[in-house]
Amino acid sequence: MLPDEIVSEILSPALKVPDKLFADTSSVSPFATYDPSTSAYLLVCKDWLRVATPLLYHVVILRSKAQANALEKVLVRNPEFGRYIKKLRVEGGYGMAMHTILKFAPSVTDLFLSLSIYSSDGTAGLCKGLPLINPDRVIVLDPWIYKPIKNKNLADLTQTLLSCIQTWTNLKIFGFPYGSNADVGAVWPERARNLVRGLAKAHSVHTILLSSTFRSIPQFIKQLCDIPSLHLIQFEQPLGEEYYYYDDDDDDVISQITSDPRLKALACYNTFQPPKKPDVSSGFMPDIAPSLNPSFVPMESASEETREIVWKRVLFFAMYVEEFRDPAFPHWPTSSYQSRLPILCVSRYFNRLALPYIYDAPYLSIRTMPKFAKQLQQRPHLGSFIRFLFAPIGAAVTAENMLQILSHATNVESFLPRSSTGPYAARVSAEPLDMLARTTGPSLREICITLEMSTISTSLLAHFTHVRILELRGWNTISVIPDEALYALPSLHTLRIGNPSFLDVFTIMRLESLHTVVLPYVVDAPDLIKFLKAHGHRLLHFTVGTIHGDDKFKFLDLCSSLEDVQFLGECDVFQLTRETPCRSLTKIIAERLPDDFEKLSLAFFLALREIHLTQLEWPTTERDINKSKCVPIAESLLEKSIKLIDSTGKQWIPRVKSTRTRKR
Repeated sequence: MLPDEIVSEILSPALKVPDKLFADTSSVSPFATYDPSTSAYLLVCKDWLRVATPLLYHVVILRSKAQANALEKVLVRNPEFGRYIKKLRVEGGYGMAMHTILKFAPSVTDLFLSLSIYSSDGTAGLCKGLPLINPDRVIVLDPWIYKPIKNKNLADLTQTLLSCIQTWTNLKIFGFPYGSNADVGAVWPERARNLVRGLAKAHSVHTILLSSTFRSIPQFIKQLCDIPSLHLIQFEQPLGEEYYYYDDDDDDVISQITSDPRLKALACYNTFQPPKKPDVSSGFMPDIAPSLNPSFVPMESASEETREIVWKRVLFFAMYVEEFRDPAFPHWPTSSYQSRLPILCVSRYFNRLALPYIYDAPYLSIRTMPKFAKQLQQRPHLGSFIRFLFAPIGAAVTAENMLQILSHATNVESFLPRSSTGPYAARVSAEPLDMLARTTGPSLREICITLEMSTISTSLLAHFTHVRILELRGWNTISVIPDEALYALPSLHTLRIGNPSFLDVFTIMRLESLHTVVLPYVVDAPDLIKFLKAHGHRLLHFTVGTIHGDDKFKFLDLCSSLEDVQFLGECDVFQLTRETPCRSLTKIIAERLPDDFEKLSLAFFLALREIHLTQLEWPTTERDINKSKCVPIAESLLEKSIKLIDSTGKQWIPRVKSTRTRKR
């Protein structure tokens, strides 16, 4: 058995709430994370329950009325728990429960209050309970919005706060919520001035914290200097950032501070430091100590074969070859990724070993293609070093330069556009496609091209014996020339088609390794039916845009092994309507749910465990949660062991509900 002190030290990191998060005044609460509750640690055993209870109640975050009601019941039954509460963050009104909570928590030293109070938020409990405590630090959040909130509950809470500021004898630090944006209109400046007048009547406040950003110093900030006990005005955000980006000609905020003697004496701030531009490596010279033994030869006793293997592996990382194989990787030198060319100049030995890595993934542009083609023409053996060939975005592969490059690049594994995103790819006609097939067919693994031809023969595709990922784009309708090459593309497992007319090309092939198909645009049902009758039973992953045509066609009937389906738009309820069980589908991806989604019976989806919505973000406030249509759907899905995931990858975790809500 461990002593309680040791158990406490073990549990503290898991249960501790950093003060930076507790005092965060961002418009979105840092606690709107939908992570599992840390209270689960208390359920491990009785020893952990005893030791962790004070740690759990040390910082209390209330984000809903149901949470406040639950805490009220706990404190009524266990009044001693209230003494553990030192920091209390209240992000709403939460009714009369707040009176009970504050009554049982006399030891609160840090209080966070939100003035984002709507008419449905009861503040009577806060108004009755605030005079019962005497905190050392109070932080107020009043987020700026275009149309300020005005209602009786907010007015009552504000008035109570102003009166308590004058009577709280322990109050030393106050988080002032208003900045430059509150110096506009009539409502915001009036709120700020009222709060300043209340603070001026306080007798113990010595520090004001300003968490807002400032482009100018409003008059109400200067009036904070009238607080008799004030020693410090702390600007928490660096000053001067706005002027760096907006290049304003007005007096900057720092000169406004220094021009006021009283504010200058009290203000404490940091100035904004503009981001440093990355250094280009051409002028970088590392400071290398002289060798203690100039005649030393690394691995001198090893065999030539062993030395070569080791040095090749070292150079592979030193020249960041793997990074250069990423289409999105920057091709210019930076301070993090310096020029690789100096490595070639170390010695002839290094030059021989490093040269293949220089040509492994060359960067081609319209400007550099002629030079590169000429270099390969003069030194043809360099073409065999090319593994990843990135064509210029949108460039036509009909130019003589590109044909020369392709004629020498015999070991290319990947032929992609330089950018891995976007609708552009190298434009390929019949001649360069034939060249690509004949020279790189045995080695090519991945292709992304835009076809510029009206017909294509399956025998041409038969040269690509090891292609695994094929992405074809294009705007022209393509007809297929059938021949004997039914077994073309035997290794193809992922097919992305940007033109529905391409479906006919692949329908007549066997494609025995195919498991993933992406059809991002509109596709006609008859063409899709023929394709899925040929290959649907193999598919594990299917992405589809819009299906036009047969209203009775449902692709799930032809995809018996499908594990996940993605709709590039609204979830297609018709396609998911079933009369027979679907035993393999585990995941559905869509942009959003339709209004009639609740009519869909998911009982036939025996393996479904996840629905991912790419345009959904979970609401972060109690008001927005109550208005959300997806929240009740997510909770009903959880009862069926199905997770509803938002665009950030977070699943909905049900919040604490009041007894009245649960009965409903």
